[in-house]
Amino acid sequence: MDIISKSLTQSMVKGDIIPLKTSDLKHYNGIKSAKTSESPAENFAKVLTRALQQVNDQQVYAENLSHQAVADPGSVSVHSVLIAAEKARMSLTYTKTLADMAVKTYRELVNLR
Repeated sequence: MDIISKSLTQSMVKGDIIPLKTSDLKHYNGIKSAKTSESPAENFAKVLTRALQQVNDQQVYAENLSHQAVADPGSVSVHSVLIAAEKARMSLTYTKTLADMAVKTYRELVNLR
């Protein structure tokens, strides 16, 4: 080890020292933050609405596939019907779990003592 440490000079070794530019108060390193006309609550509401719409779309797609499989069994494979139904079930279960957790958290915050 002494041979390695003596053969390396300070100019050859570069550590993990990175100079930080802190001219911005928010420490964005000179990157300008994007200005939005909407409030964060509106953005969150849009994201939540879009997520719930996707869950609904999965439910409708799975139901349509199952109806199509009953009406014309040769047009849809059983695997695709089962996969679509399971995706819809999982997304609905996840959404219900998140909603229950949100209600539970709200109740705990309201009942703080």
